[in-house]
Amino acid sequence: MSNFSKSKFEGKKFVQVRFDLDKCAEFNRSRVEWIGKKGKSYNQIISSRSPYKKQPSSLSPDSHLDYDLKTGRIKIKRKKYIRKNKKTLVVSFSGGRTSAYMTKRLLEEEKADYKDIIVIFANTGQEHEKTLEFINNCDKNFGFNTVWIESVTHKNEKKASTAKIVNFETASRVGDPFEGVISKYGIPWSKAGHCTRELKENPIKNYLKDIGISIEDRVMAIGIREDESHRVSNAAEENNMYYPLVNWKIDKESVLDWWEEQAFDLEIPEHFGNCTWCWKKSYKKLITVMIENPEAFEFPEKMEKKYGKTGKIAEKMLNNGVLKNQKSMKFFRGFRTVQDIREMASNGFEKFIDLHHLHITDGCSESCEPFLDKPKEIKNIIPSKIINK
Repeated sequence: MSNFSKSKFEGKKFVQVRFDLDKCAEFNRSRVEWIGKKGKSYNQIISSRSPYKKQPSSLSPDSHLDYDLKTGRIKIKRKKYIRKNKKTLVVSFSGGRTSAYMTKRLLEEEKADYKDIIVIFANTGQEHEKTLEFINNCDKNFGFNTVWIESVTHKNEKKASTAKIVNFETASRVGDPFEGVISKYGIPWSKAGHCTRELKENPIKNYLKDIGISIEDRVMAIGIREDESHRVSNAAEENNMYYPLVNWKIDKESVLDWWEEQAFDLEIPEHFGNCTWCWKKSYKKLITVMIENPEAFEFPEKMEKKYGKTGKIAEKMLNNGVLKNQKSMKFFRGFRTVQDIREMASNGFEKFIDLHHLHITDGCSESCEPFLDKPKEIKNIIPSKIINK
């Protein structure tokens, strides 16, 4: 510490320093920023010979250090919202491989850092059966003790969706929670993604509220990998969000490699991930699902016919602008129906091939995890031939 001048901080017992995790070159060298008496910054490299032995990988980007000017020792001082035993870590388990990997590591490596860790899966009723089996296997083999919940919609009330507890055996396979949301809010599409909000976010929030965990009492673990770090919320700190995989420098290949060594796996290719027919998926994936498992589209086709004019969004969109005079709302990009997807599949098509299917992949990449920033709007260019039908 020869480059550090104590005279800069005369009269102060402790000097607060901010740990810059992103600029660490390696585990035994960490760059910290010294905050001086007048707010000036000084860079100091602390080598592995420093009294401060803790590896940077174990720190949060929001960790702070105190440098004792008298003893020359450094001690970690974490911000209140992640201080040990003060908050509950909540993991929203999607049922995918990345989410499961993150959950297992958190339970093994960081359980002592929190008052408790709660793992929650919000079932929509339209997940692939193999997704449900995978979650059940994680509970049995890894001890996740997942809380299975489903959305309860309050149709004639100005009230967000709440939650009911289910389990692997009782979880809906026929879309009951999803239909409940559609019956109140209408068909979700690129300009109205209320399915994630009402099937996942609000039920999870209300479940936590029911068991006495407020937003101030929790930290939300979000399963975004390092190769997806552009999706990290700009409001992560103020909303108590934590991105372990970004901190751990974990990318998709790292997750795939780890699962190759496990006794079980998620036994579906990428295009079947999570909600099998999800409107966020590309045409190529949707058409591949239509070819390989046309029964998956029975539910959305039923919803289009039954609730095509339901909800304030439908009322607004079908009476104004480019969609004026349309008969009903539609799920898919380009304002297309299930029948449109079926016709596209019948016209000859190069199927989507999951290159990782032999060491099966991570579920739906057109992700709909809860508690993310508002996603960039999916371009929904509406062909004139569709509008004029």
